[in-house]
Amino acid sequence: MPLRLTRHRHLLAPTPRQVSQRRAAASWAAAVADHARSGRHAAALTVFRRVLAAHPAAAADELAYSALLRCRDARLAYQIHAQACRRGLATSNPVLACSLLAFYSSARSDLPAAAKLFDEMAHRDAVSYTAMMSAFARAGDWAQALALYPRMLAAAATPPTEHTFAALLTLCASRRLCRHGRQLHAQLLRWGVDFNLVLKTALVHMYSCCGFMGHAHAVLRSTPETDVVLWTAMIAGYSWTGDLQDALRMFRHMELAAVPPNAFTFAGIIAACSSSGHPQGLQAGRQLHARVFKFALEHDTSVCNALVDFYSKSSARLLDLVHAFNAADTPNVVSWTAFISGLARHGRDEDAFAAFAEMRASGVQPNSFTVSTLLKGCTSSQCFINAAKIHAYVLKTSLQSLDVSVGNSLVDLYSRFAKMDEAWAVATSMALVRDSFTYTSLAKGLNQAGLPNKALEMIVHMFQEGVHVDGFSLACFLSAATTLPSIEPGMQLHCCSVKLGFSSQVSVSNSLINMYSKHKCLEDAKSVFQSIREPSVVSWNALISGLASNGSYYEALSVFEDMTLGGVEPDGITFSIVLHACTHGGLVDIGINHFNSMRKQFGVSPQRSHYALFLDMLGRAGRLTEAACTIEAMPIQPDLSMYRNLLAFCELHNDLVVGENVARKALELYPLDTVFQNMLSGICGAAWKHERGVHAHSMKTDAAISFDVLISSMR
Repeated sequence: MPLRLTRHRHLLAPTPRQVSQRRAAASWAAAVADHARSGRHAAALTVFRRVLAAHPAAAADELAYSALLRCRDARLAYQIHAQACRRGLATSNPVLACSLLAFYSSARSDLPAAAKLFDEMAHRDAVSYTAMMSAFARAGDWAQALALYPRMLAAAATPPTEHTFAALLTLCASRRLCRHGRQLHAQLLRWGVDFNLVLKTALVHMYSCCGFMGHAHAVLRSTPETDVVLWTAMIAGYSWTGDLQDALRMFRHMELAAVPPNAFTFAGIIAACSSSGHPQGLQAGRQLHARVFKFALEHDTSVCNALVDFYSKSSARLLDLVHAFNAADTPNVVSWTAFISGLARHGRDEDAFAAFAEMRASGVQPNSFTVSTLLKGCTSSQCFINAAKIHAYVLKTSLQSLDVSVGNSLVDLYSRFAKMDEAWAVATSMALVRDSFTYTSLAKGLNQAGLPNKALEMIVHMFQEGVHVDGFSLACFLSAATTLPSIEPGMQLHCCSVKLGFSSQVSVSNSLINMYSKHKCLEDAKSVFQSIREPSVVSWNALISGLASNGSYYEALSVFEDMTLGGVEPDGITFSIVLHACTHGGLVDIGINHFNSMRKQFGVSPQRSHYALFLDMLGRAGRLTEAACTIEAMPIQPDLSMYRNLLAFCELHNDLVVGENVARKALELYPLDTVFQNMLSGICGAAWKHERGVHAHSMKTDAAISFDVLISSMR
């Protein structure tokens, strides 16, 4: 038998022609793979067609197939899949199967095909599991992605790799799934996977996104290996939590470790300066801006975007914003959007619309966030005309029907300008994307237009369409119910808030206090206030205002004392309510004490409205000399209404001396105002009539006495 095999072995060996064909096919396949890896997709396709025409056997080379799948040509991919299935390679060859998985999972519409291919694979390894997990993660189906991990563990022959853990940790970071992330951390330690920089960075990123900076710092210290990506992840984590001091500390440690920062590092720490609200944020941001020049990153787009956003939020100087934007060599849609937002924050609405036009002229197409930012910044009537043009652009590009933020911005815009027909038309066209913000904007606009009943009808539409009612929308509906003559709608909304579980929200409770106070149900208002676990200053203001507006002035001031004793700092609105209560309650001395305590005790600077209330309180009480001294000592220039009110009180109390002095001072500041001259003449006329009446009365009395004396003498 061995002899026979030896004798006929030449019948099993390939012929020289077959060897030559296979070598040629292998070279063709290598050429296809080389072109595809280098990005020369057209050349790869040309070579592949020649391979199919000249050497059909080369089509079975899985490396060539895998390389061609990088061309992202759907038609070609389906042809490759068909040929692979015909030759039995689609499910049996792991390299080609993973390449097909990566292609199908790159498009969400082909995710079912990827799942079907994965289920049909004969041998699933860690690479195929990881590819399928990434596919589900990209499609937003995080539950399916995490469900594959236990299946992978059940297959003992496919232990997870570092790429598997990195993909799952990235998913947990994007979805804030800290519990799952910590379990993966424990599994990683259990499997003894090599703890390299990739996994270390993924863990730091996951803990940072979930707000567990202590855990992230422990992972950072676990090994001495660091790089710029790891340090940037730590800095970004502190930036997201608004901790500027720790972000700057991480930046200093990074410099001490001799790791040079990159553009993403500066973008992250500059974002921390703009979002922290720290008083030193502006100074720190300017210093970081100076350090950007040291690393030659002053023209980097991501750094410039962070600087534009920083100066738009933190700096009162418009030139800072303009210089930061102009530094970008190639501003993208993020750059333009941040710049437009900054202009709107500085009150430069016209410039914001001009920037939008320049953005389109430069070839950068605005996105939905750009349009929403521009519409939200529209405040003046002139800007409303430009906003109507933006609406035409939105209709042309179909952004309104596709993006809920654009539609809601248009509804809010028309509602703010009392164009309720236009607002309703926009909301009607948003049939598929209407949400609670849509109906809340409509209700707010209808209520401001004096149509509270129409505003309350919006909640009926929400329930009919299954739109979620949140605490903000419920507070808006309660505001509409406050203006109604009947308390029944407000009580029904109160029951609705309890049923939906919003009664514990402070915003809803504050609206309930206002509603019950306006309907003179003070006991119900106080009961709602007492149910608040931690009342804010708005809650205290609502209760104090409700008591004061219903004539309970002493109780309102008593609640104010409870507020300060409870450690809640009053604001300017609180003192306006307190001064109003003291004015109408005749508690002038108490009002003076509270006015003096604003700056001294609570650090609240009196505004023009506070001075107006204080002068009104003194004028009503007839303490005109004190009022005149106050108006002279004010740090801000008195306006016309203050002088007119004070002169009216002088006329009411017949105080010619104070009235003449106040009128003379008012005429010096406002010489063209004739009202002061008329009021001064009225004061003088009233005083003259008063003096003349007193003098006439005394003369009449003297004459009567003389006449009586004369009659007596005649007797």
